[in-house]
Amino acid sequence: MRRRVAASILFVLLLSACDANNGDDSSQVPASSPPSAKTASPKETPGETLALPKKPDFLLPVTTGTSSRALPVFTSTKKVYTIHALCTGRGTMTIQYGPNDSDPSKITCGDPLTIGRVYTAPGEQKHLSVKVDGTDVHWSMAILSGTHSM
Repeated sequence: MRRRVAASILFVLLLSACDANNGDDSSQVPASSPPSAKTASPKETPGETLALPKKPDFLLPVTTGTSSRALPVFTSTKKVYTIHALCTGRGTMTIQYGPNDSDPSKITCGDPLTIGRVYTAPGEQKHLSVKVDGTDVHWSMAILSGTHSM
């Protein structure tokens, strides 16, 4: 019996605390702030934003940009490499896997972090590029050798 009374009182107190907060404008989220995936805060480095493992085996270290460009050529020594990519702004970034790529990977800015595995023949040089379409687009990415647990 006492537990029910105590639980009821606790429930009423929680409701009144929540209701008291509704009148306080400082606790409200501004209407202009859209919900978003994890965005980088000034305290975070691009590596933290990209959710890289503790000891990454980089084929391409963390690279950032605001415009389209070719990435440095790299050679995978394994049958797979992993891309970590993030885009902010209004638009998209497209990862092209060579000059004649017929199936590029399009990433919408504001989406959560994208992590993808690419299967390849070991020892092949890779010529990736990033194409940006939109306004105020900022992208970051890293390419790691092999697969890894997150």
